[in-house]
Amino acid sequence: MWQDILNIHQDCEEYFLNFEQMPGNAETLIACAGISTLKTEYQIGKTGIGESFDLNNKRTRIHYMIITHSGGGKITLDNGEHLISAGSIVVLPAGVPFLYELAEEKWDMCWLLLHDCPQFKYFHELTPAVFQSDKALPLYKTMTLLRDLNQVNGQNKTAITLGLIDILVYQIEQSVNLKANLTAQQNKLKLLIQSIKKQLKYPWSVALLAQKMHLSEPQFYRLCKKETGLSPLKLITKYRLEYACNLLRFSNYNLEQIAFTIGYADSVSFAHRFKEAYQISPGKWRTIQKNEMT
Repeated sequence: MWQDILNIHQDCEEYFLNFEQMPGNAETLIACAGISTLKTEYQIGKTGIGESFDLNNKRTRIHYMIITHSGGGKITLDNGEHLISAGSIVVLPAGVPFLYELAEEKWDMCWLLLHDCPQFKYFHELTPAVFQSDKALPLYKTMTLLRDLNQVNGQNKTAITLGLIDILVYQIEQSVNLKANLTAQQNKLKLLIQSIKKQLKYPWSVALLAQKMHLSEPQFYRLCKKETGLSPLKLITKYRLEYACNLLRFSNYNLEQIAFTIGYADSVSFAHRFKEAYQISPGKWRTIQKNEMT
């Protein structure tokens, strides 16, 4: 019954958001996304075996989300046909076959293809569904802000883009009520991680983080490793170096300024840690990235 279908009329307008060209690590979370105004005819059908994003036709498992701003469509699932109306969100966990198509004269929507990664492992607990949500409009607005910001340049573009991506991931979680599926301890750890990301130059230590969680250091270490896959110090280093990459690629800060911004005492310490993680000096990495952008 199920088959891959791609039937898009020339009247349809789609803007693709390329997260590989944005600061941060969003491309490891979001495989593809876009904002669409659909007219005349539009059909997307999937077998549920995954998507191919490269020339080798390697299949990648992904979760689908569709957020409708106005107009509407319809989707066919194993349990029948469902209308997709304004203010609704469609959630399709990886492995679910479906067919969605235009059902009204026009359909304004945005869509996200999310990698089947640890960050979105909670999608496997969800049932394929179409539901009305007050989270639909904020999600759509964040997507349009990312689109609009992507077309301008400015001194604070990198920081704003990173902030919007964080908001987008948070809105995805909230739209499926992730908080209800987390324990109080998991929620507390999530908030603590957000604090770390916002204050990278703060002298974080395992002792301080454990204290904030009201846990012993061994207990906090085990919790952090279980929930993130990394030890506390490796997690902090990961966030610091990811932000350093953004600054190297999208700003003109020198290495001393970048080191200070992310919490290292000097450029030597920063360069050592960077090379240890990426097997290349930050200066050479910046040169390669700048050349690829021109």
